[in-house]
Amino acid sequence: MTRAPKVVTIAAPHGPVLVSADVHGNRADFERLRDIFATLGPDAVWISVGDWVHGPDAAGRRDVRARDGEPLYDYDDETPEILRGLFALMDQKPRRVWSILGNHEHAHIGGRRTRKFHDDEAAALEARLTLPEVLELRARLSGWPMVVRLPALGVIVTHGALGAGLDGPADLEAIEYAGPNPDRAAELLHTGMTRYGFAPGEDERLLERLGAPGEYRVLVHGHDRDEDGWSATGARAALLCTSFGARRSRKAYLVLERPLGGLDDVREGFELRRLWAGS
Repeated sequence: MTRAPKVVTIAAPHGPVLVSADVHGNRADFERLRDIFATLGPDAVWISVGDWVHGPDAAGRRDVRARDGEPLYDYDDETPEILRGLFALMDQKPRRVWSILGNHEHAHIGGRRTRKFHDDEAAALEARLTLPEVLELRARLSGWPMVVRLPALGVIVTHGALGAGLDGPADLEAIEYAGPNPDRAAELLHTGMTRYGFAPGEDERLLERLGAPGEYRVLVHGHDRDEDGWSATGARAALLCTSFGARRSRKAYLVLERPLGGLDDVREGFELRRLWAGS
C-alpha cells in the first residue's frame, strides 16, 4: 500500500487558490465556502487547514461571546453533513480540493482525544455515523497531509504552528499518525497539531527548512481562534480564522493568485476576503 505523503506540493496551480481554516461543524460556513469555490473557475484549488469536525451542542459553550457581545459558537454541530459534502466534493474534484489533518481529525486516527465540547469528541461524532461512514472517515483522514506547499506563490499552509526542529520535509514523512514516534517526530507531530504561535525567528527558519532559500515567504495556519479573522503569529506567519471563533462579519479566507513576498502583500479585499461580506 502506498504511503500517503505528509507534505504535498502543488507546483503550479492554473487557477486561484482558496485557503480556509477551521469550520468545526458549522454547516452554513462550509456551504458558503463551497459556493465561493465554485465561483473561482474550473482550475481553482481549495486548501483547508483542517478541523472540519466537532462543534457545539445545545448544552456546550453557547454562551461564549466576542468582546462586542456577539455569540461565537451559536450554531448546531452538523459535522456529519459537512463530511458527506466535503468527501463528495473531493471525489468530484480530485487534486483540486485538499485538507490538512487537524488535531480534531487526528483524534479519530490515533491522536490525542479532543475535549472542546464533549469529554471525547471523536467518540461523540462516531456515534452519529454509520459503521461504513466511520471506516471511510478513518481511511480518508489517514491520507491527509500535515503541510501543503505552493512554491509558485511562495506560501506554505499548515494546521498549527509547526515547530522548526526539522532538517527538511523528510522528517515529516517519517511521522506515524497513530504512533509510536521517536522523540523528534513526536514533537513535530505535536506542534503541527496543537501549537498556536511561533517564537521570534522560528517561522522564518521553518520556511527555510521546508524549501530552497527564499522559496517560501509566507506561512498560513489555523488551529487558534481570532475574532477579527486574521492576525500575525510571526514575522512571516499568520493565523487565518475562517469560521470557528471569529465574529461573523470578520470571518476570513484567502484567494491567492500571485506570489507573496511577505505578510504585507496580503491585502484586505484582495487576497484576504470576508466570508459573509455583502450578506
